[in-house]
Amino acid sequence: MKKDFIPYKVGTVFNPIKVKGKVKPIYKSVQIKFPSRLNAMAIDPSKIASNNNLVYTPGEVVFSVGIYKTIKVKLLMDRPNELIISAKAKRKTLIRHSYLLMKKALNFKYGLYIEINNLKEYKHCGLGSSSSLITGVACAINEIFGNPIESNILVRYLAQNHGEEIEGEENLINPVQCIGGSAASGIFEGGLLVLGGESCVIKTMNIPSKYKVIIGIPKDFKEEDSDVMLKKEIDNLGKFLKCGKIFGPKIAYNIFHKFLPAMCQNNLTVIGDVIFDYRFNMGSIKNCSFVYPNLVNLTNNLAFLKKEKIAEVLSLSSVGPGIFVITTDSKTCLDCFKSNNLKIITTKIENGKYKIIKKIKCIKRM
Repeated sequence: MKKDFIPYKVGTVFNPIKVKGKVKPIYKSVQIKFPSRLNAMAIDPSKIASNNNLVYTPGEVVFSVGIYKTIKVKLLMDRPNELIISAKAKRKTLIRHSYLLMKKALNFKYGLYIEINNLKEYKHCGLGSSSSLITGVACAINEIFGNPIESNILVRYLAQNHGEEIEGEENLINPVQCIGGSAASGIFEGGLLVLGGESCVIKTMNIPSKYKVIIGIPKDFKEEDSDVMLKKEIDNLGKFLKCGKIFGPKIAYNIFHKFLPAMCQNNLTVIGDVIFDYRFNMGSIKNCSFVYPNLVNLTNNLAFLKKEKIAEVLSLSSVGPGIFVITTDSKTCLDCFKSNNLKIITTKIENGKYKIIKKIKCIKRM
């Protein structure tokens, strides 16, 4: 039982799963395109304050967006138990961690070649780049063997064995909190997903294509290693614990009596109201300002976008400093983001799961 935040060995499994029977490859090569997620809010932020063997149960609200990683996995029949990662791939430690998680779950002996196109990702900005990379690799491997791990089990398995790389360290990773949103956003359909308990997808909703997503990252934000970021977060965990204790009942009420009914009615405005209330009125933004000290002032400058109904949704993503809006009025939001010195990413909602670009079947079952 791991209760601390001390780094651990790449490929360590704290919460194993069992796959019945012996798996055999169905495809010799699989290529997929995996989306990213925006974490709009936690449902009980106090649940991220302590490590319970990498099992975190705060629940969360996430949007799936069209920022993609392309992942290719190929069988190496003549190199059993060998992993080869393409030279151009970034964050090889996380790729290896994902490979080892799947190898231990599926107990396969085959060698794999893994190729990643993740050159344009944004690290440690709240966009879930680490967990989407780990999940994307895992999904491609799962496809190779005919998807023996069911979707809900795979989301939970990856979330409860998550880690993030440490700069200059190849064999150790940090036990950074993971709720499962990145995995769910690519494995389940729906542009909006609500997760509860142990990374369980409760409800999903498609969002019309008329809505655009604009993400802003402060131009003066300095990207830091996960080791530095985790230490800062540990120093501030008491704030998340206090927030959950004070506002947990109200958040749960809002989710059950406002948010979920709004999903049934496809009412994105009310959905955005619940998110705004959590972020701006319950101390969430201030609690996250350890990532970027000017976060409170910056978000206050942007708050009118929601208050004046220019954007349906305005929120941080995770602990930031990434800030996003979902809107039909792109021009006003873009002008506001630019005037507040934000580096801008424009994208769309992704209502689908990860996409299979290409699959090549094995000539015969191995």
